[in-house]
Amino acid sequence: MQDNKHAKAMTISFSSILISLSALAFSLFVSVGSASAEQNNPVVIGYYLLEKDQINQYRNSQSHISAAQANMLTHMNFAFITLNEHGECALEKGVDADQAAQVFKELQTFKNGNPQLRILFSLGGWTYTNDESHDVNVYRQAAATPEARQHLAQSCVAFMQKYQFDGIDIDWEYPRAEDAANFVDLLKTIRQELQRAGIHASRPYQLTIAAAGGAFNLMRTYRQLPQIAAQVDYINLMTYDLNGAWEKQTNHHAHLFGNSAEPLFDNPLRQLPNPDQISNEALQQKFPSPFALTVDAAVQQYLSAGVPANKLVLGVPFYGRAFFAVTDKQHGLYQTHGTPAGDPYQGDMHLLPGCTSCIVNRDPRLPAYRDIKNMLDSGSGYQRYFDQESKAVWLYHAKKKIFVSYDDTESLAYKIAYLKQQHLAGVMFWHLTQDDEHASLLSSIYQGLQSKVCDPHLAAGNGLVYLRNSALATCHAPK
Repeated sequence: MQDNKHAKAMTISFSSILISLSALAFSLFVSVGSASAEQNNPVVIGYYLLEKDQINQYRNSQSHISAAQANMLTHMNFAFITLNEHGECALEKGVDADQAAQVFKELQTFKNGNPQLRILFSLGGWTYTNDESHDVNVYRQAAATPEARQHLAQSCVAFMQKYQFDGIDIDWEYPRAEDAANFVDLLKTIRQELQRAGIHASRPYQLTIAAAGGAFNLMRTYRQLPQIAAQVDYINLMTYDLNGAWEKQTNHHAHLFGNSAEPLFDNPLRQLPNPDQISNEALQQKFPSPFALTVDAAVQQYLSAGVPANKLVLGVPFYGRAFFAVTDKQHGLYQTHGTPAGDPYQGDMHLLPGCTSCIVNRDPRLPAYRDIKNMLDSGSGYQRYFDQESKAVWLYHAKKKIFVSYDDTESLAYKIAYLKQQHLAGVMFWHLTQDDEHASLLSSIYQGLQSKVCDPHLAAGNGLVYLRNSALATCHAPK
């Protein structure tokens, strides 16, 4: 689930028994709540990516997750299911159907320890739905007519029921402006089919979407956001990949706030029609321009469109973005670089020393958090820095000229404080098997969401300004 350009894209061993016990306590807590209580509890939505070969060789792969991880989730989104040539929900070509069925069956066992866990399948993903994909027309056509939408919806609900999923997540990256009305109608049709199928279910089936975290792709469906929000349970904001190798300078890829020194962009939302003829001053307040691509900017754009805060889920990355040939000024931040852009990656797979996942995934620009942690702990030259203005963390290797933007427990603590201050629904992350062996990121998210806000200033009327300008010395999780 990676964004492009301005918005783009194991068996876990636990050394701490406390993590497992706290996860169990959380699962027991959510299991006794009513439906209304469930709505009020923060969600923790984790995507679980299994590629075709990982499914077909599941028994021998290192892509498994643990019950302790699952106990810290409210939702697990299996990624990805795709559309076949008939516009029907289907397994990816080449996936062993029997093996996939066994994987889906095993996912259901996580509900033994976490009865309130919802397991959805995610339809689409960057590879199949980006503008340059050979498959994107299948999605466009499947949403283009009432008959096609009905056929797609019925097939997806049938797939959901066959494998006992609890709902459907749509990850179309991204419907064009000319697809926007069809996309709304598609969501309406899927919602109707889910309601029809769930009449006798113990709890309603859910419908969610993954949505753009940057204004450049958000503008495609911005005017339809209230209609989209009305059809879904949650909108999972892909508030990462905000910067990458496609930009001329290094920058954070998932920073909460802007830095006065970072490059700014003309806000594309200012190009939208102005039917109410609001003043330039009002437009500037609604769509600040120039502006920095940040997590806060994305959230405020959704809120200004009329999306309820309790349907917005803040997305965080369990991976980083690496830049190469970066000069050492400001420890590599906001500097020119020589990182190959474009997908798929073409070049040296070994550019990021210490990154095992980069070799497996054939892309040194996208290290998993577990590799970043190992790189930092290795003593091989990587140094950690924290941007207090942006509330963002990065690594820099002065000798090898490498810059890596990522999230850790400290930057996540600010994001959790932010979503509480903004009354958002919770946290989504991409993806489960990128965490370290102690599930450090997931643990910090779930524990942070369950804890009370410890700084009274955050609850005040100027709480957001305070958060932007202050340190959470007593609130953030240990590094």
